[in-house]
Amino acid sequence: MCQPPDWSLGDKYLRENAPELKAIVDKYSPCTRKPKAEEQYFRILLSGIIAQQLPPEVSEQLMKKLDALVGLPVKPEVVINTSDEALCDIGISAQKVGYLKGFAKAIVDGSIDFGKFPEMTDSQITKQLLQVRGLGQWTIEMFLLLALCRTDVCPSADFIFKKQLQKLFKLNEIPKRGQINKLTEHWRPWRSLAVWYLWLNASETNN
Repeated sequence: MCQPPDWSLGDKYLRENAPELKAIVDKYSPCTRKPKAEEQYFRILLSGIIAQQLPPEVSEQLMKKLDALVGLPVKPEVVINTSDEALCDIGISAQKVGYLKGFAKAIVDGSIDFGKFPEMTDSQITKQLLQVRGLGQWTIEMFLLLALCRTDVCPSADFIFKKQLQKLFKLNEIPKRGQINKLTEHWRPWRSLAVWYLWLNASETNN
């Protein structure tokens, strides 16, 4: 498993370079997120495929059923060897079954090698994973930020983050990708940390 970043350096950087975030950093630091183990990557990304266009509680139930069917840790070889019918029977659509098996085959044939991810840039990982049918921008950004703990991910497809930006910068509308990049440019190379604190802030505000 990769070593976690020194998030305290990010706290210091954001306090000094992003005054609009200082109160939020002071409130929620220190960040305790740690990278996930490599053996978890496949399941994490599978869950992203399954979760598309489904309520969170439904996708969570499907993942529990998948775990029970194929065992933990979820391995690509087992997914490939599980019949389409068995996967459909637990509630996964035929289209997503195809996506899951396609992804599993890409792992088995070496088209995607999780072992190389530590040496790859965010953009290289994103480019590789976008070739997998069923994996979209949001899922990959969440994987980079939450599973790999990359320090400079700006999830412009995430609605909660965009709403927090709108509130933080007192914008009339929810910002789009280009505007988001401009607004957060001075947060580099610690945008992931800022996003994490903004998520925590949103969670507390909504409870």
